[in-house]
Amino acid sequence: MRSPGQRIHRNLSQGSAAVSTHDAHQARIDAPRVVRRTVIDFSSLSLPEEVRLALALAFWGHLGARSPRSIKSCWTWVLTFDRFASESGAVRSLADLERRMLLRYIEWLNARQRADGAPWAISTRSAAYSALRQLLHWLERCRPDLVSRIDYPFTPFPGRGSDRPPRATPTARELRAILRACEADIAAVRELRASAAAQRAADGDKPGSLGWLLVEVDRRFGGIVPSSLELQRCGNHPLQLAVRRWGGAKQIEPCLYPRAVSLLPYYLAILIHAAGNPEPIAELGRDCLQDVPLLENRQALVWFKARAGRVQRRSFERDAPFEPPALVRDLLSWNERLRPLAPPAQRDRLFIFKGLRTVNAMSTITVHHLLGEFCQRHGLASFSLASIRPSVLSSFYRASGDLLRTRAVANHARITTTVRYVETPIVQQQNHVRIAALQGAFIEHLAAPPAISPATSPAPVVAASPSSAAVPPGKTVSMFGFDCTDPLAGTAPGTRRGEICTNFMGCFTCPNAVIPPQPRTMARLLQARDHLRAAAMTLHPARWQAFYAPQLRILEEDILPRFSTREIAAAEPLVAQLPPLPDLR
Repeated sequence: MRSPGQRIHRNLSQGSAAVSTHDAHQARIDAPRVVRRTVIDFSSLSLPEEVRLALALAFWGHLGARSPRSIKSCWTWVLTFDRFASESGAVRSLADLERRMLLRYIEWLNARQRADGAPWAISTRSAAYSALRQLLHWLERCRPDLVSRIDYPFTPFPGRGSDRPPRATPTARELRAILRACEADIAAVRELRASAAAQRAADGDKPGSLGWLLVEVDRRFGGIVPSSLELQRCGNHPLQLAVRRWGGAKQIEPCLYPRAVSLLPYYLAILIHAAGNPEPIAELGRDCLQDVPLLENRQALVWFKARAGRVQRRSFERDAPFEPPALVRDLLSWNERLRPLAPPAQRDRLFIFKGLRTVNAMSTITVHHLLGEFCQRHGLASFSLASIRPSVLSSFYRASGDLLRTRAVANHARITTTVRYVETPIVQQQNHVRIAALQGAFIEHLAAPPAISPATSPAPVVAASPSSAAVPPGKTVSMFGFDCTDPLAGTAPGTRRGEICTNFMGCFTCPNAVIPPQPRTMARLLQARDHLRAAAMTLHPARWQAFYAPQLRILEEDILPRFSTREIAAAEPLVAQLPPLPDLR
């Protein structure tokens, strides 16, 4: 801890005196740099030189390895801070980077207005402030000789994101429809490539055939369909006729390498299965598959998320035809011949395609241009790439009910981030209904039921169909081996005579029931379903509708659909090994 009289040396290192003036100028941290046609020039800022150099050092030290989009976004907020410093005069030296300056910056952001006179959105103000705070955090951590510890304002922008409507996300049914459309396109591509390989093997020596054309393109042009200008040159007339005969370059190229529209279903399928962010999945490398130790039938899809600064992964079955490992292997063999033609910075990317004139790597901008035609061709509702990840995570959470498993699928470092993803309107509505039901049951349990004399006792109320007769009396079976003398006796707290007991078959109707996905537990559920179906043929219709039909509906419509077909198939052989259930009556 420094003494009160000690001063912090705030001057940035100027390097050795032996370094030439030219070399020192080239080494300056605030020198202009170009990121995707955007010039990031800290030397053009109106901030004091020592502040400008410190922010440039933090900017490139903290964001240098991130995606170009993140770098450009942060540079926008640096320009906003420069405008604040110029208008307010609150930043004259490094010593001014402290709490009072941050409070003035927050007030200045709150006073900003859009062109229509409305104030900036809370999320916009928060993003501008957070970008500056990240740079100051970096300086505190990595260069404490420049910036002393800062007491940051607590939650300066509460309610961030609450001032805009929630983003519409595809439902689980719409996600399955998107996956089916992707699988149909992928199957068509595989069939086309297999057919082309067969024709190449069978007709490679027959001039004018598709097989001969593909062989000639490989032999003379390195596997890339030549341009129309190249085909018009002397000696290429037979090849030109063959290209016209087989539909032109757009029809022939998918037999050799992918175009952008051909990569789209692969990208969307991997994006949905991985529940990843659009940009990191688009930037997948060609080494994105890793073996899982001790699990020979599984492979992990690995990608780097620049915004989080760490590697993320999910494992899948190695040989499943439409899961990421198989799709990645398809792409690796399909676009291998395009790698030497791609820009050096993109040669290790997975989603490489042949454009109109050049070879490029797929980006989210390319995908946005292709989504409309994809949705129209398959009759799908419009969706955005940013809505895929929240939709997958919320659907997984609704099916599993396990927030920790959802966090593992999302690769989140903090569970609070997962909560923000899964709190969609559908999940919130389900939570409100469940809480209301639990609160109602609790209140009914506490409140004593009013005394009802036999003379004024209401008519029995049964959950039967309108056409059914009165429920015949008699004992019933709870499916777990216990008899019930009369489930309509009204003995449970909060029920009246004539109402079905709230404890009857309670495990099926309890929202807090825990059903582990173990084969033996699944086998009991399948046995109960078959037993209830068989009882419908022998019981009185009114008793069936009142006591057992609701349980069968819960089993078939709510419980069993939450398990995968693989889990159900693994449990079916065990049903015959279970002891028989008691006869229903």
